[in-house]
Amino acid sequence: MDPSLILKVPVDFLQPNAARVTPRIAKSRRAPHNQRMPVLVIHGGAGSRALSGERRKIYTQSLTKILREVYPLLERGGSSLDAVTEAVVRLENDPLYNAGRGSKIQSDGKIRMSASIMNSQTRRFGGCVNVEGVKNPILLARALMKKRDRVLAGRGAVAFAHELGLLFASPYTPHQREAFRRRQRGKSGTVGAVAVDQKGVLSAATSTGGRGFEYPQRVSDSPTVAGNFANRFAAISATGTGEEIVENATAAAISTLTAAGWSLEKAVTFVLKQARPQGGEFAVIALDRQGRYVAKSNTPSLLWGAVGSKFLTVFGREV
Repeated sequence: MDPSLILKVPVDFLQPNAARVTPRIAKSRRAPHNQRMPVLVIHGGAGSRALSGERRKIYTQSLTKILREVYPLLERGGSSLDAVTEAVVRLENDPLYNAGRGSKIQSDGKIRMSASIMNSQTRRFGGCVNVEGVKNPILLARALMKKRDRVLAGRGAVAFAHELGLLFASPYTPHQREAFRRRQRGKSGTVGAVAVDQKGVLSAATSTGGRGFEYPQRVSDSPTVAGNFANRFAAISATGTGEEIVENATAAAISTLTAAGWSLEKAVTFVLKQARPQGGEFAVIALDRQGRYVAKSNTPSLLWGAVGSKFLTVFGREV
């Protein structure tokens, strides 16, 4: 399919030798040419402010720990679906991040969380929207992948979580209670993971605690294919302002371009560039089945890291 039928693609982007246009404050990294699968890439959200040295150190330690804990699963021949699930569970359990334990509070004083997961082998998408009290929404989304009704919201999703026997826990933290007291609104906050396993199967998982002090029951991009998508060409997880991610069909657009023959980096760069005139502030991590990965952002900061058999990098620096 001609990608120009789906997106308004400039002619120079269709030329093999066309110059690349890099989005402002963009970060990217590619696995070494001799890198063999598997690869895991994670993110802890994109921010509207640059990180201080101390905060950067804290996030580096957290992301490094998660990468080192989860990657052995892939090395032992485990599935990419299990890997992204395990990575996001750990991100949800860490109050540093806006998902699960660290979720933000909506304007009515309640925390509602959303998550989704998808992989290239089954092409099934599972998602939950605005769930309350579920300790790990990504586990609920994972369970829904096997069902006929694969995206559930609100009370229905919570009822299904009870049927599954999933753990429930209070996600309220002193930090988020104080942010709510001050009526602080955020522009971003999501966690996610993409992985490719030894069989070349790609998976993506994304989880969010919302924007903070938003209108009750707001739906973000995270439980949609705009924020989380995987097919046999690429796996993508987005983070940032959810409405803008949805309006640009971000993850689905990137996967469509890669299916049309574009390189992963070229597709990610183009979608981010398309969003700039509308003020789009978001970021993505993306991975193809050869283990090539990209982490790019239109925001001042992106919390991310990647690991393969011969490298471990956080914020684009070897650890």
